[in-house]
Amino acid sequence: MQFDEATVRTLESLYQTQEAATRRRTVLDALKLRLGECILDIGTGPGFLALEMAGAVGATGQVECIDESEQMIDVALKRCGGKPWVCFRIGSATDLAVTSNSCDAVASVQVYEFVTDIEKALAELHRVLRPGGRAAIVSTDWPSTAWNSSDPKRMDRILDAFSEHCAHIALPRFISPMIKAAGFTISKLSVLPQFSVTYGLDRFGFQMAGLISSFVPGRRGVTQEEAAGWLDDLKQIGERGDWFFNVNQYLFLLEKPA
Repeated sequence: MQFDEATVRTLESLYQTQEAATRRRTVLDALKLRLGECILDIGTGPGFLALEMAGAVGATGQVECIDESEQMIDVALKRCGGKPWVCFRIGSATDLAVTSNSCDAVASVQVYEFVTDIEKALAELHRVLRPGGRAAIVSTDWPSTAWNSSDPKRMDRILDAFSEHCAHIALPRFISPMIKAAGFTISKLSVLPQFSVTYGLDRFGFQMAGLISSFVPGRRGVTQEEAAGWLDDLKQIGERGDWFFNVNQYLFLLEKPA
């Protein structure tokens, strides 16, 4: 997926949905951030989680934010303006420009599925986390995605084409052994269903449909007309009150042994 200006705007809307806000609260509750701590946000995106983490650690703490997209960094910088203890830099999950053993806690939400070399990313996470530190990884099981649709075969074609958007479409299913092999213990596992039967701009499924419809044309035989027809079908279903959407995300809370 290319994070151009249009995609960045859509992702910003996606992160403002009710389900995304609930997910941020779940991540923050799991990490139990404290005043004065040093936090790393890998793949900070539009900066919503970074802003809330900044409030949790306060001006005596520090929030380091890394993202590969310059456009995302620009959006996050504006969102976190006025908080000098939040800093941003362009970088990769497999090459973190962060001092070893320096972070009290790390968050990485919907990032690792885009990383080809998961082992290297986890090794970098282990390196930067201090002994006794904790990390929250949230990853999506994309094959669990489900909408109510009047044309299930077209839905299958659309979702099959969308599977090209990341390197690992079902990462939660096989990441646990890799986490343990990297030297972490897993202290908590949670499923975070992004579920709604309500249609509207502030719902995760609504925004995801727009993102997918702009991504899939030209992939695996899906045409622009087919993608537009799929999106229009979802709109009609939502407007008549028959909306259903769900995709499962998973939270892995890790600890680096002291």
